[in-house]
Amino acid sequence: MKKVLLVIALLSSSAFSAERDDPNVLFSTNQNYTTEVAVSWIPVDNVQARCETESRKRKFGGFGYTVEACSFWDKDPQGKPICTVITARNTTMWAVGHEMRHCFQGPWHK
Repeated sequence: MKKVLLVIALLSSSAFSAERDDPNVLFSTNQNYTTEVAVSWIPVDNVQARCETESRKRKFGGFGYTVEACSFWDKDPQGKPICTVITARNTTMWAVGHEMRHCFQGPWHK
């Protein structure tokens, strides 16, 4: 069980990159890991620095590319899904929506 959770945690770190998805393409919700998740949204001044810090804090090693936003999927002590979304203080609906999708579907574009 611990190995499964570790794999999910490692795969669930995500970052927003404008080249990786089209906001107009339909997708199936059949890929959802969950239909209910607690979300924390953290608006910051330096997205890259905060995303790198959060990634390293979770032992993912950071990102090897520029990010505009990021999200991290975890479980609370009771096993309920929680998701942390990090964006700029001034952001777009596209960035927020992209990261929210990660909160429900994990690493959907990898």
